[in-house]
Amino acid sequence: MNILNLFSTETVNNGRQPAFDLCKTICIILMILCHVFYVIKYTTTPTLNATYIAHNLVRLLGAQFFMFSMGLGLAYTKNNSAKCCLKRGVILLFTGYLLNFLREILPWMIFGSYPMFSNIMAHNKLLMLLSGDILQFAGLAFLFFAFVKHLKLSNFTILITTLILTAIGAFCTNEITVNLTVDNFYFSFIGLFIPIKNFTANDYVCFCFCNWIIYPVAGWLFGKVIRKCNNLDKFYLYLFCLSFPMFLLAWAAFDAAGKNIWLILMNPLAYHQQNPVILAVYMNIIAIAVSVAYVLSNYFVKFKFWNIIKHLSSELPTLYIVSWVIIGWMGAWLKFNHKFLTKDFDNIFWVFVIVLALSEVYIYFKNKLKKRKDS
Repeated sequence: MNILNLFSTETVNNGRQPAFDLCKTICIILMILCHVFYVIKYTTTPTLNATYIAHNLVRLLGAQFFMFSMGLGLAYTKNNSAKCCLKRGVILLFTGYLLNFLREILPWMIFGSYPMFSNIMAHNKLLMLLSGDILQFAGLAFLFFAFVKHLKLSNFTILITTLILTAIGAFCTNEITVNLTVDNFYFSFIGLFIPIKNFTANDYVCFCFCNWIIYPVAGWLFGKVIRKCNNLDKFYLYLFCLSFPMFLLAWAAFDAAGKNIWLILMNPLAYHQQNPVILAVYMNIIAIAVSVAYVLSNYFVKFKFWNIIKHLSSELPTLYIVSWVIIGWMGAWLKFNHKFLTKDFDNIFWVFVIVLALSEVYIYFKNKLKKRKDS
């Protein structure tokens, strides 16, 4: 069957995508678990335990898929005009900086201790307020979509523009460094757009626009493709048959060069700076994950627990924000009381459960209030 025959000129696939619900659910669980470790202090770094799972597996299906699915969601929603993207971009930027205040600055003001980002706070306590995390990047991504939609650029032009921005990010990576002084507030804003090596390494700006914009754009273009797909079964089969061998080929190429691809992917600086080679590997990982998730979701959707997956997927942004606030306050309280948790899995698991449960309590009351207002 010709692969072009899988697609229609009309939109034929507008429904909810269970594969992305499953991936997003796994994504938010891994992200919360990873963030919980900012509360945990180790005397030694273990090799194979929950730390390994949280800090490493989250890098395979964490922020990248968060951004990829954000772009895909934009392709499916009706509220994707330039005006709507502009509004969402501004709100996300404001929310990102508000989150910095709620999870770090405010707990520090009350408890007098650094919840998590002590390397930033050590230079200047207010510098954390300007730190660029995933929400700031999401805000810039929506502003980018607002800009290209306002200009009514073609999909091809948007893709070329994105590749140029990626090339700029790759060129600047490891080339620009600054001294971390109390006067470098403005570098926090510059670092949102182009990578600054020691800002990235020290968590000042984790997700630089030029290095990461390709993920939401790729998700957006992918969404446009599958909306016109007549046969998702064969499409995802072809996608897996293409992406998995390419990943194995990349692994073999790294191995032939005497490099361990796993260690490179797990390197925090390489992860955040996303050079084109690493980016291409992660794109393959996303393609493999979505293909496998499509098969699994078609089976899991028959069971009642699928409602939980749909719920967690739909509440991903809220879970991300609320869990971070809870973790920040928990971290400050633990340090204030000198109650450092041990590194065994039981403690980690229960902290994760508490964070997720408290987040769900917030979501329950938020949705209840929303229903009251709508009725």
